[in-house]
Amino acid sequence: MWARKILSLLTIVILIGFVLILLPDSNKRLFSISKDHGPSILDAIGLVLILFPYILLIVKAWKNRSRLANYHDKLIFKFGIYLFGIGTGLVIASVANDCSFWWIIGAILMLGVQIPLFIKTLK
Repeated sequence: MWARKILSLLTIVILIGFVLILLPDSNKRLFSISKDHGPSILDAIGLVLILFPYILLIVKAWKNRSRLANYHDKLIFKFGIYLFGIGTGLVIASVANDCSFWWIIGAILMLGVQIPLFIKTLK
């Protein structure tokens, strides 16, 4: 019960961070990644709100990785790794090359792979 409340709280904090990143900002960048991309102070706050709970989730999932032992030889598991790689590539390439909203597709692919893994390992 307690773990479920913590997981819910971490998920809410991540969602708040994601909303902050999506909000329009003043275009005053802390640094530039490319011509059109670079985090503002609002984006940086959103990133911290996403990364801190996300790292806690990753650590907890890693500690319970033995729950995935039955799946590592399954085709769906291997396909998930492939989709995660495509998602990561889309995020990096779209931000570095100013390809508007392709990063969202990459982020959705990455989340689509991670959410079932988190559910399985954080029960």
